[in-house]
Amino acid sequence: MSKTPGIVTVMKFVSPGDKKFSGYVNYMDRPEAMRSEHFKDWNVNRFDGYNHYMENPEKSDGLFTAAKDSLTQEERTELKRQFALAQNNGSLMWQTVVSFDNRFLADHGIYDLRTKQLDQEKLQQSIRNGMSGLLINEGLSNTAIWSASIHLNTDNIHVHIAFVEPEPTRRMFSLSDPDGGSHEEARGMLKPATISAFKSSIANKLINRDQSLARLSSLIRNELPQHDYDWSKLPDFDLLQLYKDIYKALPDDKRMWKYNMNALHDVRPLLDAFSSKYMQRYHRDELQEFDQALKAETDFREALYGSGQDGKEVGRSKDYEHNKYNELYARMGNSILGEMRKADDALYRKEHPNGYSYHKAQGKQPTHGIMNALSSIRRALSGDVKAHMRAQRDYERLQDEKEADHDRQQAPGYDQWR
Repeated sequence: MSKTPGIVTVMKFVSPGDKKFSGYVNYMDRPEAMRSEHFKDWNVNRFDGYNHYMENPEKSDGLFTAAKDSLTQEERTELKRQFALAQNNGSLMWQTVVSFDNRFLADHGIYDLRTKQLDQEKLQQSIRNGMSGLLINEGLSNTAIWSASIHLNTDNIHVHIAFVEPEPTRRMFSLSDPDGGSHEEARGMLKPATISAFKSSIANKLINRDQSLARLSSLIRNELPQHDYDWSKLPDFDLLQLYKDIYKALPDDKRMWKYNMNALHDVRPLLDAFSSKYMQRYHRDELQEFDQALKAETDFREALYGSGQDGKEVGRSKDYEHNKYNELYARMGNSILGEMRKADDALYRKEHPNGYSYHKAQGKQPTHGIMNALSSIRRALSGDVKAHMRAQRDYERLQDEKEADHDRQQAPGYDQWR
């Protein structure tokens, strides 16, 4: 069963000569009831992801900005003046609708489905967080101003946002007119990555995912990968054999010894197998925590982006899961390769003290250094295993003797026989 997205964003821009631009400016300093009544005069987003707004919004709770939760009449008048200045100076106006599924908000304690109470302060802060990132990403943080209003609707809560540049800085390009002439207009399209980050930052602020995301990052960067670790000293025959196979398969040029290099296409499965076995054997608890934290984050993102069959964002939660596993295995793989490179260099310096510089410049590698080290480790481990096996046989023989003695003691007539 597909899920409705928790948050949907739609963004359009209008030129300074558009009636919708003038409509927005004209009604900025009017009471909310009048702004709602003239909703069609200034709204350019006819479809917000859930509904076609053919009617006026049921209720609007007033304009707010980056610094103000609500505006006085004087502040509205000044904001209107800034928007009018932007229009006169040829700025575009970007209008955005952020729509929230009411049940999604309810699941995270932002909205009460029964009482219809909304945590507007939290919603405003999440919009501010999203807009701050959006303007930074587009290079507008020092030039743009914005205003927004929360609209309450029986189907979904949504926020209308508009932003302009009183002193435009966007790159201009020439557009053809129907009469054969042309005119200059600022670039209106925003980067897809900006819009994606805008939505994510709203969700992260609204639901406060910072702690869980920080924990995932710590597990990937610091706790599961081993830094400055001598992988060749692991007391496991299967891991040692994989280590040896990885080394044999590496290209001659050690500059290519990076996990995501194309030259390591055939080596990555071996590195992944080594990493997986190592984590399951030596960091089972941390790996289990990572899996659980990643599942929780994936479930949240599925609720955020939805799981239907249509739309550009379908599958983003699975992409996130896949990317996080890739990041973990890349860091593990690079840790292994980094220590392998150090060991290879150290062994060659020891064996060829006069030829190391030439060897390194040519990107060559010795064919026996690590192999000899692995053989020594294997022999040492073999000795340990043999000693362990002898001790195990002695222990089992002692246990057999104890059990036989116990059986004799339980046998009928044992006391007379003794």
